[in-house]
Amino acid sequence: MIFKKLVLISLVFSSLASCVSSGKYRREADQRNACEAREKVLVQEVLGRRKETGDLVKQVGDLNRNLGNQDAEIRSLKQELTARTQSMGESSSKLLADKSALEKELAGKKAQLEQRENTLRIISMAQKKRQADLHEIRDVLAKAYPSGATLELTEQAVLLTLSDQSLFDKNGIAVSTAGRNLLQPLADVLANRPELSVEVRAYTDNTLPKGAKSMDDTWDWSLIRATNVTRLFIREFNINANQLTPVAKGEYYPVTSNETAEGRARNRRTVLAIFPPLVQVPPAE
Repeated sequence: MIFKKLVLISLVFSSLASCVSSGKYRREADQRNACEAREKVLVQEVLGRRKETGDLVKQVGDLNRNLGNQDAEIRSLKQELTARTQSMGESSSKLLADKSALEKELAGKKAQLEQRENTLRIISMAQKKRQADLHEIRDVLAKAYPSGATLELTEQAVLLTLSDQSLFDKNGIAVSTAGRNLLQPLADVLANRPELSVEVRAYTDNTLPKGAKSMDDTWDWSLIRATNVTRLFIREFNINANQLTPVAKGEYYPVTSNETAEGRARNRRTVLAIFPPLVQVPPAE
């Protein structure tokens, strides 16, 4: 009985509450639904933020790894730069040393070249002087020997050629009186110019003169002829013996055939080679 009364009272209150707050309930339900919807949105935003945070953490990790790699590269580049700087310093020192050595070598070569050029100038001047002397000697002898002699100018000497008939007696050994007179102009030149030297070159034909029993061959004959001319210069013209050199040529330098008397006469000749002095030049280094 009591239970029934309680149920009845509960139903009455429920009915009253339903009648009194149905509007309020609806409002609260709407608010709750709105909160639930907002909560879902917030949950999605939180999940999104978490995902973004994870991505950011991953990016930070990647950036840290990249920074670590870049730091390693920077250290490696610094080491390479240091090594190259040191190498460049060593190379620069070596280049400076090489440059100094080359400059020193170049200066030495330049001095050597200048010395050689100076030597060449001296030689050239000496050659010109020698040629001038040769022309002067030839001109003087050309005036003194208008005939009866042959003059020839070479790079080294003036060649005065005298024939056998004009210089020696009929035996072809002793210098004749005419031969002595023929040698006088040359003796005057040698006396006035003691710096000149003369080779007395005697040539013969291939037949020894009659009665030449003391001669073994034409070398002996030509040496006697050259010596006789040399002695005449020294004894009769007072020419310094150091200026004279007798040279025996024998029969071995003929100018024509020895088959005829005329040919043999032409081959018997005396050539007086007059040399100006050689100018001393410094040796080239």
